[in-house]
Amino acid sequence: MGGVTQVFKAFSANRSLSVVLFLVVFWGLAVASRYLWNGDVYGLDFRVYHPDGACYSQFAFDMVGNGKAGAVEIVNTYKEIGNPIAFVVSESGDQTLDCNGRGLDARVLYPALSVPFVSLFGLPGMLVIPALSWLCAILVPAVMLLKRGFFLGALIAGSLAIASGSIARWSVSNTVDPLLMGLIALTLVFLPVFRPPRKSDLIGLAVLAILGALVRQSFPIWIAIAVGPWIAWTLLNRKKRLQDLIRMNPWSGPLAVLSIAALASWYAVGAIWGVQNSSFVFSSWMSNVTSTIESVTSNSQPTSGPSTEVGAVLPSSLPEVVPPSTVNALGEIWSSSTYAINLGWKVIYTEFGQLVVLDRALLILLVIAAIGVWRNRRWAPGYMFVSVLSTTLAIGALNSTLGINFRFQMSTIPFAVLLAGLAITSSKPLEKGQQISPQETRPSEVG
Repeated sequence: MGGVTQVFKAFSANRSLSVVLFLVVFWGLAVASRYLWNGDVYGLDFRVYHPDGACYSQFAFDMVGNGKAGAVEIVNTYKEIGNPIAFVVSESGDQTLDCNGRGLDARVLYPALSVPFVSLFGLPGMLVIPALSWLCAILVPAVMLLKRGFFLGALIAGSLAIASGSIARWSVSNTVDPLLMGLIALTLVFLPVFRPPRKSDLIGLAVLAILGALVRQSFPIWIAIAVGPWIAWTLLNRKKRLQDLIRMNPWSGPLAVLSIAALASWYAVGAIWGVQNSSFVFSSWMSNVTSTIESVTSNSQPTSGPSTEVGAVLPSSLPEVVPPSTVNALGEIWSSSTYAINLGWKVIYTEFGQLVVLDRALLILLVIAAIGVWRNRRWAPGYMFVSVLSTTLAIGALNSTLGINFRFQMSTIPFAVLLAGLAITSSKPLEKGQQISPQETRPSEVG
């Protein structure tokens, strides 16, 4: 009993360790319940194996060198759970997967990281990396809060992120979105959130953005991480000279590096593996714009019409200034634009409407995070949450996806935990340019 007492006293004395241990145990229970009981919530069977995850699983089996046997295991597992795969083909009596031409070839990081777990556990091994990414997205911001004395905020915000059925649904499944969430959580380590920027941080940010391109098409999210704080810092310090705004802005370096690395990786992936999955609405809009430009260009060539020199007599009926093809194309652009705007509003109230019914834990976390942004509105890092959430909602609209239970918005979770933790614990709002060192352990000192 003496040893148990000593351990209990150690945890009581070290509140940070106690909070981390609680979050890890709570996460472990959430993962186990999701896997064992298949996430049955309100009669909805949130299966752990998703249709697009079949290809990622096949890639991992191929990397292990067990492609054919893996394909059979995948097909049989999906049959057993009542989730048949549409792209199953039969070759000489053997069922295999046809993942060619599905725009997933560049998404190699998730299958590669899953190789050792697939070797050990088979198809269930594909659930390990997403689950660990979920834990990473919670612990990184929680530890940042704990280092600065925000114990209660880290505990409550982290617990809400674990209690979320939506995040659990996607984080214990064979999909790439949890891994992207985990990588984005790691950017907090290299960003000037609670400390001044360092040049070495830029290397870490570049590496994470490049890895993100190998998870899924995500370059707008990487840019959004820094663009929100950069704009906020600029507006908060707008009385400075223009050159000082750019030079002194601590977010200029992260914004430049994340933008260059994300865009360069996106182009490189397209050059190597071909065009990846793109936004359907945006592609349609760009197609209409291109056709309009071509129509205007083709009809703007000089023709041998009547002379319009001074003194010339103009005909009673002028030729059409805008040809019908251009008018039609402009109408298509207007139609596509209004459709995208309307779809954007639908995405917002559908996604948040689902949270009201299915996931109040996540809804509470987001509301508290929004309060954290408002309370700390003169603190630039808080706008990471706003810019990333806005960007992911726009991505959902551009992909014509409604009601996917916060899947595209998972990247906001690390920032939500951070801002919610500050809102719960911090007694005074943070100001522009304020830094909080790990030695400052009492919330009353902040401000």
